[in-house]
Amino acid sequence: MTRREAVIRNGWPWLSAKVANVDDGLDGIDAVIASSWESAHVIASRSDLPPARLYFVQDYEPYFYPRGSLYTYAEDSYRFGLRTIALGNMVAALVQNEGVTVDVAPFGCDTETYSLHNVAGRSGVVFYAKPGNDRRGYELGKATLQLFHQKHPEVDIHIYGDPVADWEIPVIRHGRLTPDELNDLYNETIGGLALSFTNISLVAEEMLAAGARPVINDSSLARADLENTQAVWAVPTPGGLAEGLAQIVRQSVDAARPADAARHVRRGWGKAQQVVADVVRDELSRAEHLSGDEYHSGRAATAGTNPMAGNSAAHHPNLDLRGGREPSRTA
Repeated sequence: MTRREAVIRNGWPWLSAKVANVDDGLDGIDAVIASSWESAHVIASRSDLPPARLYFVQDYEPYFYPRGSLYTYAEDSYRFGLRTIALGNMVAALVQNEGVTVDVAPFGCDTETYSLHNVAGRSGVVFYAKPGNDRRGYELGKATLQLFHQKHPEVDIHIYGDPVADWEIPVIRHGRLTPDELNDLYNETIGGLALSFTNISLVAEEMLAAGARPVINDSSLARADLENTQAVWAVPTPGGLAEGLAQIVRQSVDAARPADAARHVRRGWGKAQQVVADVVRDELSRAEHLSGDEYHSGRAATAGTNPMAGNSAAHHPNLDLRGGREPSRTA
């Protein structure tokens, strides 16, 4: 098993599909779907792949980088003429700004895993630590919790995710948790920080499903994909977020809040799955009834650009675009 296959098997153990290297050839497949800007470049640079080519855009990936080469490579990937499915309204709006037509798969929530089973006796706040990923706001979260602890030293602070050190306040470290363990932790706590500076974190609605109230860094982008009256939107500063945490602590005397939080979450990912399945079937049908040239001409017209325009992967052979990205969140 290769390192990249091991990442996939460990991150998604239920996945039964074959894991193969595109350099070894991909015979007998009908469609290819990019799931990141790197794999979009791979698809756009190869002529030996099937004509049904799609792109599932889960986040606006240029925002992962400072303005520069990688930002530009990620931005360029939306202009390749691939049939594009966007996860949520924020991503859809940003990709549409590139002149690309998109199909929108709405956000859902894994309510089979995250659910309410405790409506009373909650205490403490929780924080998902991802120090190697700046868009998850680790340093801001750390500064926030230090300030919050000064005002509420009686409230336990729980941290899960990546290993962390050098905290000057007492915290309860849980490390990596299984989804079921994480649901139990959410059911024990009042709420916590759900920080993300690109597409909204799944943490926010998973907390809500378990009756915990997320304090979220406020932005119009994040608000586009979450509507729940029990979510707390706060100015993304240590003081603003600490006040958001203080608010949920003060309001925790209201025993009805956990149930109210869980009542309004989206149930499952069925709608998103249906959109993806319908788009793939539609693209397969188009590819079957059109010749290769006609198909790519139609895709380019839909995207408003030449499907191979700006193919930076082809012009930068030293850039490793083979994929193998680690799962974004290990719960």
